[in-house]
Amino acid sequence: MGFVELHGRQYRIPSHPTVVVCVDGFDPEYLEAGHKDGILPNMSSWLKTGFHAAARSAMPSVTNPNNLSIITGAPTRDHGISGNYFLDKQTGKEVMVLDDSTMYGSTILEQMANSGVRVAAITAKDKLRRIINHGLSPSKGSICFSAQNAQACTLGEHGIANVLEWLGREAPAMYSGDLSLFVLDAGVKLLQEGRADL
Repeated sequence: MGFVELHGRQYRIPSHPTVVVCVDGFDPEYLEAGHKDGILPNMSSWLKTGFHAAARSAMPSVTNPNNLSIITGAPTRDHGISGNYFLDKQTGKEVMVLDDSTMYGSTILEQMANSGVRVAAITAKDKLRRIINHGLSPSKGSICFSAQNAQACTLGEHGIANVLEWLGREAPAMYSGDLSLFVLDAGVKLLQEGRADL
């Protein structure tokens, strides 16, 4: 069993399929209350049989910096994505972060893939997929796609094609709760088919 190292921390290479679920905007109090009230049975089972911990949020507390901090194990100053937008110094205009072009360094996912781990990363929205896909490649066995653009996946870019047919589901509406359920369903199916280690 080996390790990968990034930003001065070591991460164990998985010896069995390992799943990480990031629920954006999900206050730990929601989980505590849902577990106590018995309305989140699947998440409650994760508390009993998996690993759960509350972590400090990256600042600012928005999607891009936090997702990058999760997959780099580092604060925003180390990975370069400090917001969902940035100020273009040349034009003076606000620009939405839509890919990894302003990111520094590597990710845990990339380092795992470089060590032979089959990485699958699935997101709801494609703008985040284009960020977390940093350093992943189908040639390394990686799969990375979004529920938003599942109908357009190709083997060459995403490591998987014909996602809607494969999953047996229609593409969900962009701002629906079903978009996130699509992500989870796809992750479960990849695990059931033995196509991912992380």
